[in-house]
Amino acid sequence: MIEKIPVDKLQKILDEAVASGEECGLELAIWHRGKPAANLCAGYADAAHTRPVTTDTLFPLFSSGKAVMATAFHMLKEEYGFDYAEKVSRYWPGFTGHGKEDIEIRHVLSHRTGLHFLPNVPDTSPLLADWDHMVERMENAVPKWIPGTKCGYQGITFAWLLGELAFRISGVPFREYTREKILIPLGVDQSFFFGIPEECDRGTAEIDDGAFGGSPCWTKNFISQPALRRGFIPSANGIGTAMAAATVFNALYHAPLLKNETIENATQLLRHPDDPLPASGAWEKFGLGYVLPCWETRGGDIFGHGGAAGAELFYCKSEDLALCFAKNRILPSHPVHPVRNRISEALGLPIRFW
Repeated sequence: MIEKIPVDKLQKILDEAVASGEECGLELAIWHRGKPAANLCAGYADAAHTRPVTTDTLFPLFSSGKAVMATAFHMLKEEYGFDYAEKVSRYWPGFTGHGKEDIEIRHVLSHRTGLHFLPNVPDTSPLLADWDHMVERMENAVPKWIPGTKCGYQGITFAWLLGELAFRISGVPFREYTREKILIPLGVDQSFFFGIPEECDRGTAEIDDGAFGGSPCWTKNFISQPALRRGFIPSANGIGTAMAAATVFNALYHAPLLKNETIENATQLLRHPDDPLPASGAWEKFGLGYVLPCWETRGGDIFGHGGAAGAELFYCKSEDLALCFAKNRILPSHPVHPVRNRISEALGLPIRFW
């Protein structure tokens, strides 16, 4: 049991990672037992080391934003009362054909639609920022396998699969719903974005891809494009401070954003019986929208989502702890990030690879 967050020890870990050249810029925010316990930073917001990171520096959080997406969707479920076993096509009539009419809401949340590949669109195309265009492409997409039978990580397609479904259920665009129900009430609407306005983007940490020796890197190519930074692609283009994201996850229980029974249901492993977890450390262990990175040893005690470049956002129930970590140096070792592991060890938490 964590009695007190070791702030000085954590700050030393961040400082040493920057001083050694292992990392460029870092942010770490922790809420413990409903109170802010750490808001730390180190390093630089640019690869040239000309802009020091502050706790107000915005970082690309990438797929960690999926945890916020899932939270908003569960709030919508509590508000509108649908069933996770209902067919998506009940609310989204155009989502049919090629077996898509059999896809259930829980299949979307647990990444079992078979629609994990982008439908004939390059993964850095500006078309990804055209919501209506991408919704039409998803309506015409062909699942890779029989929906519900296998898990395939919907890395980018999760944006439209869940976001358009949310809109069809509520009649409120998912971007607006997320802002009005979560970001604005918590006071983080100017420090967490799915699609960051140009006027808020000054000073955002840039991706340092120096560890790749000049080789092309999707992570940087994707988030560096203005269209993909500005558009609403909540599965992949979250940008914010670590404290803003951690504030959202603290609010799961302490606002509370969700009922306890909703969270408990959402943090149970969902996997087809004929699709067992791979034996060697796979991170794709999903509940309803949340990753359960330590399922084998901790069940649903820890849940959230990791992101490209090594970001992570999670809640630990047993410790009543919400944590967000952000960094801007991408490493070929991803999803293994030594500095993140050292933070976990300092907190007495299991190491996560996601």
